[in-house]
Amino acid sequence: MWCLELGVSLVCGVWCLVFPTNLRQMHGTVPQKIARVVTDLVLHPQYIPRCVAHNVINGRTPLDLELPWFSYAAIDFLQKFLRPEMSVCEYGSGGSTLFFARRAKSVISIEDNPKWHSHVSQRLRQQGISNVQMVLCPFDFRNPAGFERSQYLEAIPDERFDVIVVDGSEEWEPVRPICFQKAEGRVKEGGIVVVDDSWRYPELRKSNRASRVRIFQSVGPCRPGVTSTDVFFY
Repeated sequence: MWCLELGVSLVCGVWCLVFPTNLRQMHGTVPQKIARVVTDLVLHPQYIPRCVAHNVINGRTPLDLELPWFSYAAIDFLQKFLRPEMSVCEYGSGGSTLFFARRAKSVISIEDNPKWHSHVSQRLRQQGISNVQMVLCPFDFRNPAGFERSQYLEAIPDERFDVIVVDGSEEWEPVRPICFQKAEGRVKEGGIVVVDDSWRYPELRKSNRASRVRIFQSVGPCRPGVTSTDVFFY
C-alpha cells in the first residue's frame, strides 16, 4: 500500500506543476484539491494509468481522446449502458460527441460557440462520422436575459431520447439547471439524463422526476481534480 501511495503522491506532484492555474480555480484550497485526488486514486487505483496518460504524459484534449469531459466513473458506466440503437441529445459538444456517435445510432449536439461548433464539426468530418447533427445556437451567457425562451434551450427536438447530456457553458450558473428541466421532458422511459460537474448543482439531486440518481465521482481525463457526474434514471 505504501508503494501505491508513494506513486500517487508523485503523480499528484507532477499534476501540480502541470495544472497550477486549474487547481487554484477549483473548489477548495490547493491542499484540499490535492488530497481529494490522492484519496480517489488510492481508493480507485484502476484510474491511475488513464490519469497519467490523459493528464500528465500528453497534451491532448477530450476531443482528441474522443472522451466526454466527465469523471472516469461516469465514462465507464456509459460504456456499458450505451447500445447501438440508442438516440442521444446533448447540450454542449466536444469529445462526448464523438464518444456517443461511435456507440449510439444518432446524436444531436447543441452548441452555443461558433468557433467550437466549427472545430467539432471538422473533427467529425475528418473521422467520417455521419450520425451526428450539430446544431449551432449562439447565446451570450454573460447577458442571459431571456434564456428560458432562447433558441439554445429550445433546440432539443420535441421527441424522446435514450440519453440526454446537460453540459456546455457554465458562464451563467442557472444554465444547466434550466436545461435539466427541459431534458426531463424529453427523456424516454428507461432513459437517462447526465449532468456533468454535478457538485455545482446539488439541488438537482433533490428536485427531479427521476426514479433514482447515481453520483459518479472520480478523477477524469484532461482535468486536474476530482469531479462528479450525476446520472438520473427515468
